[in-house]
Amino acid sequence: MHAIPREEERINDRRTPIMLIVDDPAPIVHVYRCHHPPYVTDDGRPLLEEIPTEFAARFAAVVERWGMRGKFSIVPGMGGRGDLANGIDGGRREEIRGWLDLVRARLAPHMDLCPEMITHHLAVDLATGQFLPMNEATWSETQTEETLTPYVTRALEMLRGAGIDATGVTSPWDFGIEVEPAYQRAIVAAQRAVYGREVSWYFLHMRHEEPESRPWLAVDEPPTKLVSIPSTTDDWCWQTIHSPQRDRAYISAVADRFLSEDGTKGDIAGVLAAGGWPILVTHWQSVFSNGLETGLAALDEVGRRVEQRLRDRVVWCSASEVMERTIRAANP
Repeated sequence: MHAIPREEERINDRRTPIMLIVDDPAPIVHVYRCHHPPYVTDDGRPLLEEIPTEFAARFAAVVERWGMRGKFSIVPGMGGRGDLANGIDGGRREEIRGWLDLVRARLAPHMDLCPEMITHHLAVDLATGQFLPMNEATWSETQTEETLTPYVTRALEMLRGAGIDATGVTSPWDFGIEVEPAYQRAIVAAQRAVYGREVSWYFLHMRHEEPESRPWLAVDEPPTKLVSIPSTTDDWCWQTIHSPQRDRAYISAVADRFLSEDGTKGDIAGVLAAGGWPILVTHWQSVFSNGLETGLAALDEVGRRVEQRLRDRVVWCSASEVMERTIRAANP
């Protein structure tokens, strides 16, 4: 007999799934800065224009250290400053390839990868390649399955062209929420067209005020299945973008909002107590902390606390593993 794959063991594990969602990453470009003038932090420091590849390596080290799993976005249009194939103004392609190589080698074994639509900034006219005078979320509000499908398809094609297997999609802001049934059908059609995939997932909903929440089967039309994975904790690392503090007491206080040192308080403990699945959300800019990396230090501390206090209660799962658990629960 062959040994049961580790993925299958996690799917069948009786412990509660815990998952990490990371929004807004892109090679080089600080996507958050692209759409938040006047480009300074709340305490007046300039927002850095770039996030170096070395930071992605340090983030990967934290994921590896604690066995974290989840999903990791890649914004293929990099805030409107370029794209994965053609670079930034036609240049820096080697840097982009290096970032993608690191993501494939060190993060893909732990995290499902996906687009966060095309630019996570201004919507793109697919026919001309020009930007429209509105962001992608606003554009989505009046769209249909017929217009959303090619848009999601283009995002997936950009990742496939970069050698990325994108198993789901992430919504920039609340992209698609006003027309969610059409958005769901567009995701299904786009995954089928680009990857020949009938089973997928998407991240759109934030259920931070509903700690009992779990993922759900949004489309169940065999062989097609689409799972909606909501976040169930807040992004407490976000505050580090706007604070110059980086001492241990501050880092511990940020980590406390996710999980206290004794494992009894914080969002993760609250979700477990309510019967939900702890699905942590953070953002690339939140863990980068405008260069101070305080958020990453806090995430590292959260990983340590989960390992020391909750190892008997939770198991880290990727988006695909959470998806499979959800499908099996809905179709026992």
